[in-house]
Amino acid sequence: MYKLHFINGRLLIIDLHLNGKLVVIVGAGKEALKRIKLLENEKCKIIVLGEKPHLDIKKLSKQKKLQFHKIKLTSPIFLKKLKPFLVIASTPDKTLNQKIIQTAQKMKILAYASDSPESSDISYLSLINIKKIIKVGISTGGASPIMAKKIKSKTEKFLQKNISSRDLELIKIQKFARNESKKYISSQPERKKFLYEIMNDKRVKELLKDEKYKLIQTVIKKMVKDWQ
Repeated sequence: MYKLHFINGRLLIIDLHLNGKLVVIVGAGKEALKRIKLLENEKCKIIVLGEKPHLDIKKLSKQKKLQFHKIKLTSPIFLKKLKPFLVIASTPDKTLNQKIIQTAQKMKILAYASDSPESSDISYLSLINIKKIIKVGISTGGASPIMAKKIKSKTEKFLQKNISSRDLELIKIQKFARNESKKYISSQPERKKFLYEIMNDKRVKELLKDEKYKLIQTVIKKMVKDWQ
């Protein structure tokens, strides 16, 4: 999920980490289900509030993938009790959705209304996900979701063709090297220098060609201990 702020009239796109956070979705119909599906890989806690849940929402509740509470809401008073990190208003009642947005913003809770993205704190991007390692978001700033999807389709084909399996392995190697460097190198500029050294190291390149990833980790451990 991505958070978009307006700063001096411009959009600032931020990857919003929801791992372990509480997200409350108000409404239990098709629109709510669409938002739930976008949260599937975010590892967040989801509570759905509504009267007549979609069949798939019932199933997800039985599978313990979310909590569903059958309730008829007429006000945003639930926010004071639940205090979520993010609330998504997806009811057919536009007035209620706006009340939820306004109350949440006063409480410093991130809020999104399906029928009013312009008054929301976040906006959904058309997202390209490559092997759950690389994410690329396409946004038109809400101007044209249709065009965002069309451009996503074009971009996705290009990325799938040009990002190799070796690129993806290099990302994993860099993650490992970054974690190891934090154990021994206290200076951030030095850690950055070390990570570039890994990228250009001849031994690492040769092992990468041979797909010897475990040996690369051994080389990195030795390099970081010897780093001065």
